[in-house]
Order: sequence, then structure tokens, then C-alpha cells
Amino acid sequence: MKQLMRYRIISGRAVEVRDVLMETRGGRPRGARRGKSSAKQVKRNEEEAVLVLARQLNANCKGGDLFLTLKYSDARLPATKDGAKRIARNFMRRLARAYKKATGKKLTWWLVTASVSAKTGRPVRLHHHVVMDAMAWDLIAKHWPPEEFSYRMLDATGDYTAVARYIIRNAGYGGERAWSHSQGLKQSVYTTPIPVRRAGTVKVPPEARVVEREVREDGESGFSAAYIRWVLPLESSTKRHGRRKKQNE
Repeated sequence: MKQLMRYRIISGRAVEVRDVLMETRGGRPRGARRGKSSAKQVKRNEEEAVLVLARQLNANCKGGDLFLTLKYSDARLPATKDGAKRIARNFMRRLARAYKKATGKKLTWWLVTASVSAKTGRPVRLHHHVVMDAMAWDLIAKHWPPEEFSYRMLDATGDYTAVARYIIRNAGYGGERAWSHSQGLKQSVYTTPIPVRRAGTVKVPPEARVVEREVREDGESGFSAAYIRWVLPLESSTKRHGRRKKQNE
């Protein structure tokens, strides 16, 4: 049988709540007895590129991190997208080593090779986008021609879904993995689904900022589904995430 279930996805300060119809057995969602299996099933159902990337960014990034754009002069422009990917991967390896030497820390990064316009979907000149830890301009300039890159800092909102959407569209995503990233990323937390009677009835913390809300209703079946995403302020996110067990309720 199917039942309306609610689960949460916690990625840093960003919290998503989904109310969806799920297959159950004996009144329980499949795998709920073991908890982990149920969360894994939910995660498999969530392999939508923008949301997957957004969750990675939300769980790992902060205000002041960099959104870097790498370009090519005519003399350096690769003939193919695969060629550009090889150049960019080599750049990231060199930069990560330099960052580790300079700071003693491992570099956290995401890399995409862009080939189409995020607005029109038409082909554009090959370039790359990198989201990564903040570092000095000089360190980047030692490994990529300074006249061929620019960057801006991420804001401190805690929700980088718009960045993820731009990257995916710019990459010309067609089903293949659109980006690569460093190892050891913090992972989103998926709570075990619980049954609910009506979609969209979740209580939003008063201090949270709602950034997306949707309720879908099917007039024929009477079934409804809901999605909401909010972001907690910096000062309350640590305290509230320490009470994840209660967040299902």
C-alpha cells in the first residue's frame, strides 16, 4: 500500500521537508524498521542534479567562499570539451596542493566545464566554474593566467540552490554527471520518513527564512504532495540541528 510520508533533508543551515506518497508494507515505509535503508531509498529518489549539487554546496559552503570562472585566450582554447576537462582537473590538483602547503588544510571544491549559455541553452565558448574555499588571488594566479579568471564571493545566506542551478544549466547537463568535486565532503542528513495525514502542514521555525514552498494537488485522486525549504540563521542552526530527532514531528 501507499501512504503519505514526511521526511527532512538537512544540509548545513538549509532544511528541506518533503511530503510524498511512498510504498509501505504493513503500515511502515519499506526499510523503516532499519532506518538507514529507508533513508537510502529516499536518497535514491532524490537524484535530481540541481538538488543534489545544491545540498552538497549547502552542507559545505559558507559566506566568503569563492565562485571562480576560468576562461581561455584564443591561444589556449582547447579544441574539445574533454580537452578542457583535462586542463581543469590538472589545475585543480595543482591548486589543491598549493592550498594545502599554504594553509595546512585540504581544499574543498566543485568543478564544472561549461559549454552552453545558462539563459539560452545555446553553445558558448568553453570555460569552467569552480566553487571552493576562499584563498588569496595570487595563489590562483600562479596556476592560471590572471587575465583569464575572475571570481566573486558567495553570500552568507546558507542556501546556494541558485548557484547549483546556474552551474548545471551552464554545463549543458544531459544526464551525465555534470560536475566533479573534492573528496571528504560533509553529507546531508536524511531523516527516516514518518506518516502524515495531510501534505504541507509542517511547522516552520519562527526564526527560519522560507526560500521555497510548493503544494501540488491531484483533483482526481485527491492526493497532494508538498515541498518546503527554509534556512536557519547562523546563531540558531547549531542548536536546532542538535535536536534532529524532534524535527520529524
